[in-house]
Amino acid sequence: MEQIPVNKFPTASANDAYVNPYAFDNKGNMEQLSSTYSSSIFFRRWAATIIDFLLIALTTGAAAYLFKEVPQLLVLAPLLIAICYYLLLEGLTGYTAGKFALRIQAVNANGQPPGFVKGLIRTLLRLVDTNPVLFGGLPAGISVLATRKKQRIGDMAANTYVVKVKDLPPTSRKKTIVMTIAFPVYAVLVLVLTIMALANIDTTPKEPERFLSVDGQFQITAPADWRKDTSLNDEADISISNLFAEKYLFVLTESKSDFEEGYTLSDYHQDMEVALELTASDKIYYPTAETFIGNYPAYQLSFESEYDGMKIAYIVTTIETDTHYHQVFAWTLASKYDSVQAELHDVVSSLEETIPEA
Repeated sequence: MEQIPVNKFPTASANDAYVNPYAFDNKGNMEQLSSTYSSSIFFRRWAATIIDFLLIALTTGAAAYLFKEVPQLLVLAPLLIAICYYLLLEGLTGYTAGKFALRIQAVNANGQPPGFVKGLIRTLLRLVDTNPVLFGGLPAGISVLATRKKQRIGDMAANTYVVKVKDLPPTSRKKTIVMTIAFPVYAVLVLVLTIMALANIDTTPKEPERFLSVDGQFQITAPADWRKDTSLNDEADISISNLFAEKYLFVLTESKSDFEEGYTLSDYHQDMEVALELTASDKIYYPTAETFIGNYPAYQLSFESEYDGMKIAYIVTTIETDTHYHQVFAWTLASKYDSVQAELHDVVSSLEETIPEA
């Protein structure tokens, strides 16, 4: 009877439930074992990566909230958490939470956990080939599907493999102890960080923010979620926004001494209308109304215009104080205008002279 060559494995695609006893007796054949897998190993690895990413994101989110007063940690926290998660868990046990759930394991050529050095190589290259922010994990996916041994770039560099647990020898007692300790510790860490973050959420209303003009003579008051935003207009004296809610405002200020005698607020407003080309066909113009901003006389108008394919709603206010003329531009998406109109009007109406310190 012809013997089956000892360097061959039956293909797993014919019967995926097949457990190859040869893998148990010959621990130096992970390369051959991984070569027998069909594309199903890719889907297991992909699902495991999603689970790991969600756990890391939850941990990072909690940690970022707790240490939000330390900007350096906000940048380093995601990187440090991801490195420790993969390096310690995979290096010591061959598992991550995702791999453990999907019953796959990272191993070296002998079928043992990768160890610290190989784990470090796998982890560092994961920042490139499996990074969901950088390339969406596409390089790793392509590599696993395209290579004979179903390896991502980090596997090839570290000479490691990801195989099904059922194809490996029974887990050693030492490995079981490490696994038993590692996962509960990590789960407790995530739970503690999340509870601490929730407990530290400040639910008290925050005081409005005051934003001074460049010369310090005027100020605008806005809700606490507005921020200084110098990108809106290079010549603005005050420039603020709430980027997440898509609300924007800036103030242009000119000294009255720069204009001829007899120049009025009405003249200033008309010049502003001409500069904005409010008669252009792409704008929907609403008539000007006379009003007061505090005790200052003002004109206010609104219009809609299309910019870069989006409909934008504007409120433009010209204001005369004792020494200056001001143009206050506030805008948002036309679709949001009805819901934020009152807030924009309140911010515009907050323009006032600063009170000199005694």
